[in-house]
Amino acid sequence: MRTIALQSLLLLGLLTAVVGAGAPIIEITKSCPELRYLGRDVTFEIIVTNRGDGPALNVVVKDTVTGGVQFVSADSEGARAGNDIVWQLGTLAAGKTRTLKTTLRCDQIGKVLNTATVSYCAESAASCAFEVKGIPAILLECVDDPDPTEVGGVLTYTITVVNQGSALGTNIAINCTLPPEEDYVSSTGPTTAKVDGKAVSFAPIPSLAAKATAVFTLKVKGVAAGDVRFKVEMTSDQLGRPVMETESTHIY
Repeated sequence: MRTIALQSLLLLGLLTAVVGAGAPIIEITKSCPELRYLGRDVTFEIIVTNRGDGPALNVVVKDTVTGGVQFVSADSEGARAGNDIVWQLGTLAAGKTRTLKTTLRCDQIGKVLNTATVSYCAESAASCAFEVKGIPAILLECVDDPDPTEVGGVLTYTITVVNQGSALGTNIAINCTLPPEEDYVSSTGPTTAKVDGKAVSFAPIPSLAAKATAVFTLKVKGVAAGDVRFKVEMTSDQLGRPVMETESTHIY
């Protein structure tokens, strides 16, 4: 009888210990910036917290790499496994928090939705979405040929517009101003030119793709000697103010 009573007391103590240990309650959150530009890195922060009153065993966090981004790195021994980045956290004690970070590179314009999950004896998930944009970066160049040139001679100004960025440029307009020592002869370009005295305005290019180039040419005649300045102005939907370029020419 004493042995049975002792066994009963031991069992009761074990049950009390188990009940007293409580249960884990795992929460996961994920954050990211609202915007990134094409080719730039984005860092996600994942926070895993045990809000229960018992330990969570064999905790595993997975962050899935979706379309539009490429894996760069992960902290806290996060390892790449196919399309997932996996952290083996082991035991997460009651009240404890782990913060994990992963960095991805944006390689596609659009909206990216990224989801992380945590599993132990149950599973929970958190998502974060951000937008990836491109940006036009339009370069304006102007060169003259030949320089110097004689009075009565004809020279050509070549105006080159290059979209060095990662997004479409729209309504790109080129406006030129000839110095008094030059007269307009002719012009070529992707759009037609309107001539008003010393002002030459090309109709806007509706769009210029990323890495694309547009070339305009103006032929002018030297009518007086001097060190003259040929002026070019470029505007577009994406430019906050006009871009100016001046080309110096010696007429003798």
